Order: sequence, then C-alpha cells, then structure tokens
Amino acid sequence: MSEQSMSERSPAGSSAGSSADRTRSAILTAARTCFAETGYDGTGLRAIAVRAGANVALIQRYFGSKEGLFLAAILPRLDVSLLLDGPMDEFGARAASIMRMKVGRGFDPMMALLRALATPSLAPSLSAALSRQVMAPLAARLEGDEPEMRAALILAHLAGYEMLLRVLQLPELAEAKAAARETALATTLQDLADGPR
Repeated sequence: MSEQSMSERSPAGSSAGSSADRTRSAILTAARTCFAETGYDGTGLRAIAVRAGANVALIQRYFGSKEGLFLAAILPRLDVSLLLDGPMDEFGARAASIMRMKVGRGFDPMMALLRALATPSLAPSLSAALSRQVMAPLAARLEGDEPEMRAALILAHLAGYEMLLRVLQLPELAEAKAAARETALATTLQDLADGPR
C-alpha cells in the first residue's frame, strides 16, 4: 500500500473511530440517566438505545450485556479521590461535607449502586468493584489495626446514610438540621478512620 493511500484512509478511519466513540459515550450517558431514573431492574436496553439514538445491537456490541453496560456506566464514576485528598485527621469532616454537597447534584453512582443491590446477579460484580475501587484505596490510607474492616465499615456508614436519607427519607435524618446531621456523620466517620485508641 502506498503512503498516499494510507494517509487518505487515515481521516476516514479516525472519523469512524470518533463516531464510534461518540456513540459509545452517548450510550453511557443515556444509561446513567436511565439507571438513575428507574434503577437497574426498571431499565431496559431498548430505552437506553432510544435515549442514546442508537440500537440495542450496538449496546450489545460495545458492552456485551445490560450488566456490562451498567458496570461500564457506573464504576468509572465511583471515585474516592475526593474523600482521600487531604489529611486523614480531617477525613470525617471532608466525607460528611462531600455527602452534603452531592445531594440533588445530578447523577450519583453510589445511589445507582444502592438501587442495583436488589439484583442478586449483580452482587458479585458490585462487591468486587467496591472492594477494588473504594475499600482498597481507603484501607491503604488508614493507619492502625484492621484497616480493611474499618474501610468496609466506613463504606457501610456512607451507603446506609445515603439509603436512609435519600431513598427512604427517614424523618429522623431528613428533618434534622443539615449542620447537625453533617457533624454527627463526620464524628462517626472520623472515629472509624482513626481506629481504636
């Protein structure tokens, strides 16, 4: 093949690549929206395809299955770097502040995960992802005894807080003053981060 024919094909190839990237991105965006609105079980591939302007065959080609799409849409957004960005003696206050700021701020991967927990077939994938993406980095920053267990307890507190406040809207939490809620959560999380004294 000549140099000229290779360079002539390159723009078309990159155009096709960027078109595929745009389609893949549109599918992921549509999936996040659908999963946030109707949960894992309530979301069908057809609804995602319609919202993305794609078709179900493309979704299956890019992601393999609904579970593959869910994991591809949710897991990259499950980022603990903000929680870990700073001194660990300020972890509780930082985590509680992040929890307060994210309420009502669009797509929340933790809420999507919590809603998906009702689907037993997802449990192994979600457990592995949470261990790898949340608990392992957190445990690596915790000093003292049993950092893995304490990281799991921190995650349990954050997930429980989300579930009770935002899904169940438990009156004792939902009606409490935001500052009091944040202070109590910060204290509990900091105690877990510090470990036994």
